[in-house]
Amino acid sequence: MPTGGAFTYSNPRVIHWGPGSVAELGAELQRLEATRIGVVTTRSLVDALDRLGIESAETVVIGQHAPMSQIDEGVKAVKTAEVDGLVSYGGGSAIDAAKIISVRLADSGGRPVPHIAIPTTLSAAELAPGAGFTNAEGDKAGMRDPHLMPEMVIYDADLTLPTPLQLWLSTGIRALDHAVEGFLASGEHPFSDVLALDAIRRLFVSLPHALAAPDDVDVRTENQLAAWFSFTLPGASAGGLSHVMGKQIGARHGIPHGVTSCLLLPHVMRYLAKTMPERVLLLAQATGADPADRVEELIATLGLPQHISQYDVGQSALRRAADELAGNHTAADLLGIYLAAL
Repeated sequence: MPTGGAFTYSNPRVIHWGPGSVAELGAELQRLEATRIGVVTTRSLVDALDRLGIESAETVVIGQHAPMSQIDEGVKAVKTAEVDGLVSYGGGSAIDAAKIISVRLADSGGRPVPHIAIPTTLSAAELAPGAGFTNAEGDKAGMRDPHLMPEMVIYDADLTLPTPLQLWLSTGIRALDHAVEGFLASGEHPFSDVLALDAIRRLFVSLPHALAAPDDVDVRTENQLAAWFSFTLPGASAGGLSHVMGKQIGARHGIPHGVTSCLLLPHVMRYLAKTMPERVLLLAQATGADPADRVEELIATLGLPQHISQYDVGQSALRRAADELAGNHTAADLLGIYLAAL
């Protein structure tokens, strides 16, 4: 039984969901008194900006893993355009870039430019007061600041239909990673535990349905709700072992975030089961069997990558990553996880 504690709810204040909910964007921008809009997006979505219903906007294009050089250029562009509102449209890289730009444009009182996130993947970057980026050396870095939190989120499944199916499904495993690592985080967190377990159940059911019916917006809405519920403890989830190990090899070797979760999550779960068997037993009740095995089966069923070697990453690179991460866990233990995923 919980003995006491504190919980800080750290998600955006307003969330709209459902097919067609992008229709709320205009009213929300008006509420925020934003009239000169900057849209932060990916190259693949530039031709679809008319679906947002914004008459004119300064567009910033961001690549995978949010290179800081592109973010710097984006800041210059929106400053020149005197932007007073930001909309991110895309996956985690576009959303994280918009977060950083919004804070870099803060007024003299420290208030960032309001940011509305419209995600087209299930990575859940829109739900956290943190942002990742790639530095000049090509390594993944990050920052945390309460001001990075988007003002609101719009989950419109209609806008996700152009998202490649493998990207959609792999970021669904990323959401599963959030839920599992949040549930296995240290300390007591009964509020987010309820949502994490529900997210896990929903993802196990709805991701195979998305594979079978990729154009079903009701299924995609269910995927989006599960991703939302997976990340109500964002700090602990983002700092979980699977996440940290994935970030260490992701940007450096060109592996997308969702895929790193596919590669590492089952093996991290087996490692953590040795130190927290009671929590893992609760996960088993939610998944119906050994949770690591069930996650591995789900990844295989969805046809997603399962081996690091598919990305031309060898043992020497994994040994370097393990050595760099060693601290709370030994380099030998971390290397063992990487090699199990190889």
